[in-house]
Amino acid sequence: MPITPMIPGSGLIGWQVLQKTMDNQRSAFNASADMARDTAYFREKIGSISSSDELIEDRTLLRVALSAFGLGEEVNSTYLVKRVLAEGAKDDDALAKKLNDSRYVALASAFNFEETTEFPFQKDGFSADIVAAYDAKIRSDLETLLETEEYVNNPLAAATLEAAAIEAMETTKTYFEENIGAITSVDDFLNDDDILKVALSAFGVEDRTNSKNLLKRVLEEGADNPASLANILGDRGLIKLTKAFGFDTEPVTSIQKEDFADTIIDNYEWQLFAEAVDNVNPAIGTALSFQREAPALAGLDASENTKWYNVLGNSMMRDVFETALGLPNGFSQIDIDKQVEMMKEKSKSRFGINSFEDIKDEEVRNKLIYSYLLQTDISSNAGFGSNQIALTLLSSMGNRSF
Repeated sequence: MPITPMIPGSGLIGWQVLQKTMDNQRSAFNASADMARDTAYFREKIGSISSSDELIEDRTLLRVALSAFGLGEEVNSTYLVKRVLAEGAKDDDALAKKLNDSRYVALASAFNFEETTEFPFQKDGFSADIVAAYDAKIRSDLETLLETEEYVNNPLAAATLEAAAIEAMETTKTYFEENIGAITSVDDFLNDDDILKVALSAFGVEDRTNSKNLLKRVLEEGADNPASLANILGDRGLIKLTKAFGFDTEPVTSIQKEDFADTIIDNYEWQLFAEAVDNVNPAIGTALSFQREAPALAGLDASENTKWYNVLGNSMMRDVFETALGLPNGFSQIDIDKQVEMMKEKSKSRFGINSFEDIKDEEVRNKLIYSYLLQTDISSNAGFGSNQIALTLLSSMGNRSF
């Protein structure tokens, strides 16, 4: 069994102690025998899973997967989970979206068994080395040309040529950087003259520009197999070209991607630690979950109202906001659009939140957490002199802003 987190004191006092000891407590918690065994098993096995049926049939994998999204209690609800995974989270009529619980949307989005191909050139940062090599090649060729008698004896023509060549090169580089990520096939690549020019020049095989049938075969076959055309030709430039662009990349599901297991395991460890904290002190457990999940929601590529609807659809988020803002018990019964309007207005007046993205700021987030813990402590001790309790809690915060 995982160890029990140590939280001496409640409310803000317990929260501050937990924050100071978080790293050590989490390390000890994650190293417990049960946790270590489950995470090692997940890391080893998840890459071989190719369907939702296979995931559901493996109880350990399913438990880790569900627990990573706070759905551990649904491990026996196999029919529900199977439908959620099968329908995904893209369509508005998908079950994950109809359940009005963002945890199911996150689960369905993460465990997407649809195969996709992620080419190396579609990743951020790919263009830098290619463009630099192209730049060096063009400048080298230009320098060689300018050293010929024709241009040495005609400085004006040399200056004109150099200016035009550099301008054209910079335009082509910019085009490559802005458009290479949109390429989805070898044909797209070969049919775009500017992108092809940069790529071939960067690897010193610009003499192959008009050999598109050869290039197509080289790129599609890759260079891992000794019998591939690039290796048969023995052309180092072509070999480097096909390895760099990776058009022979096999399609994979999101589950088979390199960092998938690490991401789920990190979520799993965090979620179970938060649940363990919740067992010791529910309010602090909720605050811990909010601390981790709020920035992700704030950074979501979605409209302002969509983010607030996500708050209302997440019981933990709703609890923190409703409590921190002092909203009445019947608040959830009013029209949902009115709920969003009131939350936005009160968050702005109480905590200075003009946009949900402001919650990515640690200071703003802490204001919400402190208010939530303070209100929770006062509510739970209503019969024991709430004014005195409030003063004690506030004094424990020292010089922290509220």
